[in-house]
Amino acid sequence: MAWLDAIGDLNWWAVLVATLSTFVVGFLFYSTGALGRQWASLVGLTEEEMSSSAGAGPRFAATGVASLLTAVLLGALILATGVDGLWEGLLFGAVVGLVFRAGAHVIHNGFAHLPTRLTLIDGLHDVIALAVMGAILGVWQ
Repeated sequence: MAWLDAIGDLNWWAVLVATLSTFVVGFLFYSTGALGRQWASLVGLTEEEMSSSAGAGPRFAATGVASLLTAVLLGALILATGVDGLWEGLLFGAVVGLVFRAGAHVIHNGFAHLPTRLTLIDGLHDVIALAVMGAILGVWQ
């Protein structure tokens, strides 16, 4: 399996930077100046709850592990498919984000009867986050 073999060829610095990039994208995307207030309203959080650091450690740890695994798999797929450079990496990451991550939001949120705006916000975040990851991994192989 080419994608599995590619894991051994990954640039681990690129994987680390791609992993960290998801925190930056999330911070910017879900800040109260961007879409944070709308998102909080849709999920039923107050601004006080949103800014509270209670329980933040486990949430950030779980996010970090999920982001690391995403960066490893995306990096392996980029190597295995011959994606190269900023634009190819960005497009590949965006497509993966759209199909797998945003697609999952559409399915799960649809059956959970959650607002379409919530699906759009979370799906757009994932497309952007994976596009940035893909760009980093595409350039820094």
